[in-house]
Amino acid sequence: MFLPQEIIRKKRDKFNLSKDEIHFFVNSFAAGKIPDYQMAALAMAIVLNGMNDEETAHLLTAMIQSGERMDWSPLRKRGIPCVDKHSTGGVGDKTSLIILPLLVADGLAVPMVAGRGLGHTGGTVDKLESIPGFMAQPNSEQFKNWILSRRGAFGAQTDSFVPADKKLYALRDVTATVESIPLITASIMSKKLAEDLDALVLDVKFGSGAFLQSSDAARQLAQSLVNAGKMAGCRVEAALTNMDEPLGRSAGHACEVVECLDILQGAGALDTKELSLQLAARAAVLGHQDTTLNAHERAYTRMKNHLSSGRAYEVFLEIAEQQGAHLSALDRSNTEWIDSGTIDIPVLPDSKEKMRVKSIDTRALGLLLIEMGAGRKRKEDAVDHKVGIVQLKKVGEIIEANEPLCFLRLRKNDTHADKLQSDAARAFSLIGADTRIEPKPLIADWIK
Repeated sequence: MFLPQEIIRKKRDKFNLSKDEIHFFVNSFAAGKIPDYQMAALAMAIVLNGMNDEETAHLLTAMIQSGERMDWSPLRKRGIPCVDKHSTGGVGDKTSLIILPLLVADGLAVPMVAGRGLGHTGGTVDKLESIPGFMAQPNSEQFKNWILSRRGAFGAQTDSFVPADKKLYALRDVTATVESIPLITASIMSKKLAEDLDALVLDVKFGSGAFLQSSDAARQLAQSLVNAGKMAGCRVEAALTNMDEPLGRSAGHACEVVECLDILQGAGALDTKELSLQLAARAAVLGHQDTTLNAHERAYTRMKNHLSSGRAYEVFLEIAEQQGAHLSALDRSNTEWIDSGTIDIPVLPDSKEKMRVKSIDTRALGLLLIEMGAGRKRKEDAVDHKVGIVQLKKVGEIIEANEPLCFLRLRKNDTHADKLQSDAARAFSLIGADTRIEPKPLIADWIK
């Protein structure tokens, strides 16, 4: 019999925890026998003192064993591999809504269990729930039927699917215990390995808007995630991607969905589109086990064709309708669900001269979104799906005199608009228009 406080003390004092101690703590927390404050204390001790590979593996296993697991053997009998994508999150990160239909269009099955907003970044489930009628949190039977029917579905964790991670995920968001490689590894891979995947592609972000800002820390996390997947027999690759500026030109739930709909219909932000195509192509190569020469280039061409032909958009509509969405809301001529009750307020630079965007404090914009209501300060907080930041200028772009850096989409009765505008303006660093800014690569490296 273990005492929770003694396990907390042991990790606080920088000792390694045993398999039995970790399993006891995780199982007791999942069962409600250990309160949030003791789990938060252990999480903070892990953030401060880390875990070795063995401890991380025990934590990951305990989380998987805390609930039910998926079984896609019926699909495999039909020759359909199961794949997924996961991102560590960033401001404006919305590629899941594009990647899932691309992969389904390519003949793969995608049982995507997504998350809600964590820290200063938005979550896929929150974005989907901005669509009228969309059921983003089905029970396990609904989710299974959707996958077997359409080969793709979005879901959220239920109380029975990796419940230990579900509870800890929400707790970490509001206790400043997000930035820990062992905790992130266990959280991500417990969900993904419980999905019964054949292959997984990971988007591990670094930069000012990422949880792990240094590229070295991101590389360490990527390697940890890839190793965990390989140990479990899953084909895994990870992309190291730049989050020194928001992805795309919008951040916030409904406005990000709109950006994805635009991309699926052949328009939209180029960086979001390109990253989606690259990640989807890698997932397709892994899923189809294509080891031939130039496999990635051929997969990338197929993904572009799925977009240009309209097939990926058709798949998204089919899946959205399957999950209860009101398809009339997804008609781009209907903006009522997107912007009713809101107003777009311009964020102007201090300078009245022609300038260029030198850099963006992306984390500051993410925290600003929380203040606007798009994120959570407490785990029980609701989010406002309509507020956000739109028409964002990108690093290296010219700002004409009196041209907005972006627009804040606020509720019409928001009394903090002036402060929010000034905070947003401070997140942009400008330089003379004649100075060139070398763009950073969107994908810095691949970890295999």
